[in-house]
Amino acid sequence: MHWVRGMFADGRSPRDPREALIARLRSDPSLSPAAIEAIGAVPREEFVPPDYRSLAYEDAALEIGPLATISAPSMVAAMLTVMDLRPGMKVLEIGAGSGYAAATVAAMEASVIGLELQPELAESARRNLELAGFADRVQVVAADGAQGWAAEAPYNRILVSAAIDAVPQDWMAQVVVGGMIVYPEAGVGEDVLIRLTRLEDGWRRQEMGRCRFVRMQLGGRRPDVADYE
Repeated sequence: MHWVRGMFADGRSPRDPREALIARLRSDPSLSPAAIEAIGAVPREEFVPPDYRSLAYEDAALEIGPLATISAPSMVAAMLTVMDLRPGMKVLEIGAGSGYAAATVAAMEASVIGLELQPELAESARRNLELAGFADRVQVVAADGAQGWAAEAPYNRILVSAAIDAVPQDWMAQVVVGGMIVYPEAGVGEDVLIRLTRLEDGWRRQEMGRCRFVRMQLGGRRPDVADYE
């Protein structure tokens, strides 16, 4: 069913903003049903600042702090679709922010470790996940994501929730064969969503669509990057 400007095509109004959002996502054939179901399972109002709660189900990115945003639900759904998650997978998220994307990954029955450079955001993400009911499946660590998180490696998927210029070698070393790194590659004006899949003898790089993200903040030394062409 097609949804336009807050109404269904037959003139009926959605019952609430959350229902309207899900209807809109379902009208996009590029998004997987499982990804849309995960978006619907997460109360986004628990992950936005109090002043923005009325906008929680708008399909828009919202500021959550200095140089940090919560991505639009459609963008998160696109990333979930590209990740091709399966129950029981282990996922590392670089740039956990408010914890929203990690919660949607957990809603797909994966376990998540989220790294967040800003300690205050990491603490807020833990509270949000507790309130939303996902604390048992998501661990948020206040840490620089430049070197990944070797303590819990390897991972089936690495999700990068901010734009980067290149993929650090440490991230690539922490992915299993058959695993993926999904990230926004920084561009001029807009970014490109990339799916990098680890093969037995190398890597496969796929451009999955255009996007726009804030730039990744990495503390400490500049990470080594790898050539995967």
